[in-house]
Amino acid sequence: MKRKPSRPPSGRAGGSRRRSLVKTLLTFLGVFLWIPVMMGLVFYYLWVAVPYRGYPGSTLLLEIPPHRSALEVLQILQDRGVIRAGPFARFYLRLTRRASGLRAGEYLFDHPLTAPEVLDKLVRGEIYYHRVTLPEGLRSAETFSLFERDGFGTEEAFREAFRDTRPIANLDEEATDLEGYLFPDTYLLAKGTTAAEIVQQMVNHVQALWTTEWQELARSSGLSVREVMTLASLIEKETARDEERPLISSVFHNRLRKRMRLQCDPTIIYALAMRSGYRGRITRRDLALDSRYNTYVYGGLPPGPIANPGLDAIRAALYPDDTDYLYFVSMNTGRHAFSTNLRDHSLAVRKYQR
Repeated sequence: MKRKPSRPPSGRAGGSRRRSLVKTLLTFLGVFLWIPVMMGLVFYYLWVAVPYRGYPGSTLLLEIPPHRSALEVLQILQDRGVIRAGPFARFYLRLTRRASGLRAGEYLFDHPLTAPEVLDKLVRGEIYYHRVTLPEGLRSAETFSLFERDGFGTEEAFREAFRDTRPIANLDEEATDLEGYLFPDTYLLAKGTTAAEIVQQMVNHVQALWTTEWQELARSSGLSVREVMTLASLIEKETARDEERPLISSVFHNRLRKRMRLQCDPTIIYALAMRSGYRGRITRRDLALDSRYNTYVYGGLPPGPIANPGLDAIRAALYPDDTDYLYFVSMNTGRHAFSTNLRDHSLAVRKYQR
């Protein structure tokens, strides 16, 4: 039997194999090219979504200087371990169009954050504010020392602002400085706040207290704002107990009415401190010190405040208790014994000051 000769492969079959080879090659290239793309997406996800903390310790206080470009700010954040290093930060800022919105200032980082959270923090300007607490009854020089200790202002700058009485001209036309008008409180200050700005903040607190009602009350009592603030500073220095302030105030009001000398020890301390002469105790010789602030020698109130009083002391000066007390003496317990006459006072002095 004769066999039929086999036919050679057609052109269609060869073309199919070529297409299959090309398809396989393209598939391989596609998979090969997708690997870096997928890796890039993974790394971008880690950069965007996973909180990061690369700085040592639990907290970092970081300053972003002014007039820095977005690239410089990103470099600072990466160098200090706030965000991961890499090209994604620049891409993210371009994508969100926030490159020009990063604000200078001091920022506190106290827990891991994602990179967008860090950048959002800078865009919103969530800067760190330092807390400076001023106790009641400090002299202005002592007040300024606390600010200087925490890195705000210089002694010279504070002195210059202290001598500018324009901020209180509406309350006290006689003032030669701001003693008594630097309100004791807790102040939240951004780094770089100037001495003049700080002093203005303290004065603003006092201005807010002196409502029309208070000014009318002072006038009806025969006192100027300056005299009320002076009286409040004496009360502040005499007692730290809230319940005693209106009693101390009543003693001073009663003595002023009777034209008795106030005989307030803190006024002598202030007079000595102004001359750098206070050594921690008052001597008999100090009682005769020739100073208008010495209320053992001169009658009436001293020329001005001897400290910066708090709200309770100012309120006590305006609202004294209704008593007949003319004397008080320390019981060495933080409290005072009050008397209406010299005999009882002398007995209290012997009892508590032996």
